[in-house]
Amino acid sequence: MSISEGRFEGNTPYPDLQFFVDALWFTDIAGLATKASAGPGLMVSHVPATDASTFFANLGALLRTGVYASTYDQSEYGTAASVAGPSTVAGTSGPLALLPGIPPLTAAQLATLGAMQSGPIPKGTQINSIDVIYTVNGLAAAAATVGLTATSFANATAPVVKNLIALGANGLPTAVQATPYVKNIAVATPAMITAADTEVIANVNFTGGATGTVDFYGIVVHASYNFN
Repeated sequence: MSISEGRFEGNTPYPDLQFFVDALWFTDIAGLATKASAGPGLMVSHVPATDASTFFANLGALLRTGVYASTYDQSEYGTAASVAGPSTVAGTSGPLALLPGIPPLTAAQLATLGAMQSGPIPKGTQINSIDVIYTVNGLAAAAATVGLTATSFANATAPVVKNLIALGANGLPTAVQATPYVKNIAVATPAMITAADTEVIANVNFTGGATGTVDFYGIVVHASYNFN
């Protein structure tokens, strides 16, 4: 007889993850910006006057495809979803409909705990917002836009691109400001990114003014995470 193990799974993510995607991570696809130092500890991508730079970076977010809430309640004889266990149908687990972590009681016997989660628990990273950090020098920038996408790949299938932040101005200021802008842009409907083989790409674009430049420091990603 094989050994059967159970474990507790956290279903509430921590909301305080931040990581800095600096200028060195971003590539200007237009090939116009240059890497420069704005002083000790200050690395920037410098966008010349009138040039339109298009910066892209893979955020390298740590992703997971999700696990089951009732890890002890996985049965080859069927589940509440009428398929062999474990079930990927949300809100289902094993044939006894046990709540996670509390064998051998059924959900009906613990009605006060009925809100506990069964079925797959989303895991990994959920991007909530990003901060775009840059300065505008000499003359107002002609344009500033930002977008964030999650692209899922599958064999012999066209990539599926989902907008987390649709590419656009998104409130990015273009006026001259010698000290950095730190502009926060929210993800409208944040959710755990669980699709397999998914790449998360940030795209930030600047066009320098007629006699003005932009120094791009990078972005800070604000995220929730659940690896527990």
